[in-house]
Amino acid sequence: MINILLVTHGNFGKELLKSSELIIGPVENAESISFQQGDSFEKLLNMVEESVSRLSKDDLIVFTDMYGGSPFNAVFRAMKNNKFYHITGINFPLFIDIAVNRDTYGLEEIAEKIIKNGKKSIVFVNEKFLAD
Repeated sequence: MINILLVTHGNFGKELLKSSELIIGPVENAESISFQQGDSFEKLLNMVEESVSRLSKDDLIVFTDMYGGSPFNAVFRAMKNNKFYHITGINFPLFIDIAVNRDTYGLEEIAEKIIKNGKKSIVFVNEKFLAD
């Protein structure tokens, strides 16, 4: 099974985990790290490195919420000494997709699937359903 680590601003990652349980039930082998107002980057980096070190003994995908933010930068730094996949721009449909399919596909396949499906998860509803 592919392990999942969410590293996000505020409680976004924790809430993704909690909300996904409403749809798919408990999500095992998944953790979240929250970067809170007032936290130092060093504290965040230490938490990321601890979790990555522990979780990367098996296959691991780390999700961050936003390219270039502190969670992204901490995970990017941790990539220098650890082997895992890092995908940024996580959203609810993508998280459900990975949580459900991570037993079916290998690490590379699931990363490709997420990137491809990410484009499908954003829909301009007016254009799709209300076009004249």
